Amino acid sequence: MYRYKEVYSDIKKDILRNHYRSGTLMPTQDELAKKYNISRITLRKSLDLLIDEGLIHTHQGSGTYVRPQLEENSSELLPLDLPIGATYSHRDQKITSKILFFGARLPNEVEQKNLKIKANEPVYEIKRVRLRDDKIYSYEHTIMPTRIAPLDESILKGSIYGYLGGTMKIFMTDARRVIYAESATKESAQALEVDEGASLLVIEQIAYDQKGEAFEYSKSRFDENHSKFVIDVHRNEFW
Repeated sequence: MYRYKEVYSDIKKDILRNHYRSGTLMPTQDELAKKYNISRITLRKSLDLLIDEGLIHTHQGSGTYVRPQLEENSSELLPLDLPIGATYSHRDQKITSKILFFGARLPNEVEQKNLKIKANEPVYEIKRVRLRDDKIYSYEHTIMPTRIAPLDESILKGSIYGYLGGTMKIFMTDARRVIYAESATKESAQALEVDEGASLLVIEQIAYDQKGEAFEYSKSRFDENHSKFVIDVHRNEFW
């Protein structure tokens, strides 16, 4: 990976983990260049990527700021343009998990394709209900290669991404998300405590780490009371 992309990924990780807090002034370019032992030109390429994603913005003469991602009163919104989980997108609320199923098996063809793994590579299968302030928020079905990290139920009850980042140093830096509606099956209806056939919003995701490797294929389902999302669109030099 090019050095400027490594620096970009590291700064992005610090923003998403709230090390650089929303709305605050970041270290100067001289300080960042010294920290990463790179030139100002290389650093500028890293910052340009963060600007294009809307994570930071600059003010002539005053410095570079972390861009606020959500209004303070918009706790019901999930930011679709940020590759983070519920624990990070709702930092001011208690996020817990109820495990419905946890096991290991061989992947099916769809999972092999999305995770770019072979048919004989085992995967974890995880089904859990996510609760926000003790109320049902979403139903997650996650597939993850077992080689990524050792998992157990104590980890699944909390934040998987928090464990991967804090212990395994694996960070989700990119994701591909497909959003669509579907009717609740018997399984998803029971998990979300809604009627079978109710309208659900689904976010299907492939998550990539800092090396560009797929480490998660998941589907998160939300009922109509938790189906409000936001994405910011930013004009750049190419359009």
